[in-house]
Amino acid sequence: MADEKASQTDEETVTDAVEAEAVEIIDEVAGEVDREIKNKGTKAEKKKRDRKEKLLFRALMVCVFLLAVLSLCLGFFLGSPGKENKEIITTASLQKILDVSELSTFEAVYNGIAKVMNEKNAEKVDYYVSYEATVKAGIDFSQIKISVDREAKKILIILPRVSLAEPNVDIGTLDYIFVNNKANTSTVSEQAYKQCIEDARQESTAEKEIYELATQNAHNIVEALVKPFVEQVDADYTIEIKEAQE
Repeated sequence: MADEKASQTDEETVTDAVEAEAVEIIDEVAGEVDREIKNKGTKAEKKKRDRKEKLLFRALMVCVFLLAVLSLCLGFFLGSPGKENKEIITTASLQKILDVSELSTFEAVYNGIAKVMNEKNAEKVDYYVSYEATVKAGIDFSQIKISVDREAKKILIILPRVSLAEPNVDIGTLDYIFVNNKANTSTVSEQAYKQCIEDARQESTAEKEIYELATQNAHNIVEALVKPFVEQVDADYTIEIKEAQE
């Protein structure tokens, strides 16, 4: 009788242990499911944000390239962790960090219509041609001027004026509306292509927003390159970035 009670007690103990383990497994699985649901929700929200971001006005920030340059520069100037840092802030050291030559800081997309006049009569229109083009704006980093005031612990960086690169017209997007059908010759594409480039050049040169955005992007890029180095070497320094005046 005592043996039967002991056996029954052992069975109940095993059953309780199994039930407890099952509850733990169920709780663990439920936790995994909750986490998976949250992850899926987060991914869905991220996709929505990404789609919205892709609808914004196209602007080119060469971030990956700059981060790579920044990593190399910091690795070169700051050395390995644990070693005594004897680097001082000089104009030469800052110039090395910014030695990335000419850099495009903004890219604009144009959908324009060029008007092509008759070669013999400049008052008559031969045809209109629509086109798509991209125009890049940037600064020549070799023209950046840097001054370091050690007593005032101030760094002044003067950026050169933004310049525009030659427009890149996609010749495959050219579409014609002829006023003079005689202008529709075998050489019309070559003529129209040149006129589209000129039209895009004039339009982009007159667009102040391109210069403003390219300048602001250049300012942000220079600050992102210089600031980490300065803070690591001597955080007491202040950085001022200006645009060169004509």
